[in-house]
Amino acid sequence: MKNIAIGITAAVSSAAMPSFIMHLRKELDCRITVMVSKNATRFVTPFALKIYSGNEVFTDTYDLGDNLLVPHIKLTQDADLTVIMPASSNILAKAAHGISDDLISTAIVAAASPVLFVPSMNERMWFNPIVQANVAKLKAYGYHVLEPEKGKAVGGEDVYGAMASLKSVIHLLGQFLE
Repeated sequence: MKNIAIGITAAVSSAAMPSFIMHLRKELDCRITVMVSKNATRFVTPFALKIYSGNEVFTDTYDLGDNLLVPHIKLTQDADLTVIMPASSNILAKAAHGISDDLISTAIVAAASPVLFVPSMNERMWFNPIVQANVAKLKAYGYHVLEPEKGKAVGGEDVYGAMASLKSVIHLLGQFLE
């Protein structure tokens, strides 16, 4: 069975992650380990993520659940793929510059598997030259980015920057796990 480590960062679309995780487990027949940033817990609870992933959920670099002394190493050590979804502009900037100041950013640097970012943010943020430079830098370092899509914003208007659809994510993850 393949293992996916998912890092959930703060974006409104993180509220959809329990459903995404349920579908990923079913469609890809994989084990999912979840890390969730403190700010993302404003949109989705670790308890909901635990129910849908079937595993302990980690929120802090110093969590010692399941006797993990160094979570950012252990959580990525057994992963066939590390996915940051949704990836906020903050985590893209941290990763592009090697900043490791929380569980998810440290796990990215420690990952031995391929790392895929699935960004989700307002289109003005996505098209900001700083964000685009960070994405280009991540790609140059060998990281993978599944670009956002057009979708509904919180106010209901169509905008670019929505997290890629479940279908797109499943298709790409399936390719990585072959």
